Amino acid sequence: MSINIKGINNLINKINKLSNIESEKIVVETAKDMAEAIKDKASTFSENADEVKAFEPRKVGNSTYIDVGLKSSESDWEKIKALYYNNYGYHPRGGATYVDSHKQWFDETVQEKEKEVKKKLKEKLKKQVQECWNEG
Repeated sequence: MSINIKGINNLINKINKLSNIESEKIVVETAKDMAEAIKDKASTFSENADEVKAFEPRKVGNSTYIDVGLKSSESDWEKIKALYYNNYGYHPRGGATYVDSHKQWFDETVQEKEKEVKKKLKEKLKKQVQECWNEG
């Protein structure tokens, strides 16, 4: 003997679809957008702006994380060190002159683009949820 409740199968199917949303794909896309913005800023003072990257995503539970920027473990230090030192300022060759013309370039770029990237991420995820919910 079984009980048939109208609409319960529809609800179960919608919940199953929601649990299969491809959030990682959207996170990867938005991370690439952030990397491009950082590259654009870095290219104004460095020839090695291409070393700025969106790295491989890593999953922790149901969350996806992506590092965007510079990693000495993933890049040649000789290529990225100028980008690194320009972000914090430096004394060239240990001299008395302090170079800070591009100080905090990385942080400023991330802060400028943060709202835009978060909005894009939210819109794409919302669109996927709506598509899943409105299907069959």
